[in-house]
Amino acid sequence: MNGIYQEKLLAHARAPAGAGTIPPGTEDAEVFNSACGDEIRVKLTWTPEGALAGLTHETHGCAVCQAAASLAVPRLVGKTAAEIAGLAAAFYSRLGQSGFEEAWGDFQMFNGLEKYPARLACARLIWQAVERALAPKPGRP
Repeated sequence: MNGIYQEKLLAHARAPAGAGTIPPGTEDAEVFNSACGDEIRVKLTWTPEGALAGLTHETHGCAVCQAAASLAVPRLVGKTAAEIAGLAAAFYSRLGQSGFEEAWGDFQMFNGLEKYPARLACARLIWQAVERALAPKPGRP
């Protein structure tokens, strides 16, 4: 990673895919990084076949957090809950290891992030929000 705030990362942070406003109380999940103050709220929509049709996130955080959320949207849309769980596990296994290979595209910008341990949590936040949204909740199948 040639500096944490390389141009691709900043481009995603300035115009993150899937960014939007989610009215309070309508989110599927919300997560907060108490170490730095980043916060993400997510709203998921599904196709009748059970694939993710849309992922809207309202993110208040650093450029790494914003870029990670932006990259997650196109990676997850069209996937089932089981596929999303698999992608989350794959993301976690690569993050902090310089392990994003070419197949992960722009996620390669996170190779080298291990030099900035505090930023690893920022990159994980969107994935944690999506996992929380997918977790079983009382009164929901």
